[in-house]
Amino acid sequence: MSEEKRVLELDRYEHKAIANILLEKRTTLIEENKDNDFIDEILEKVLDAPTKKKSLFNKKEKNKDER
Repeated sequence: MSEEKRVLELDRYEHKAIANILLEKRTTLIEENKDNDFIDEILEKVLDAPTKKKSLFNKKEKNKDER
């Protein structure tokens, strides 16, 4: 059985906020001498997440032009 995955669409401000929250949590865990490997993994995924470019034309308009 495969793990369930979730996809989020975030603007750049939301993306930065999540990255900062994870960095703060990582810092706290390091100061408390607790394991922070799972936060590192999540942080890496957040920072390396690909961007999705918005199209100037929506698909319906594109299909009309192609006909």
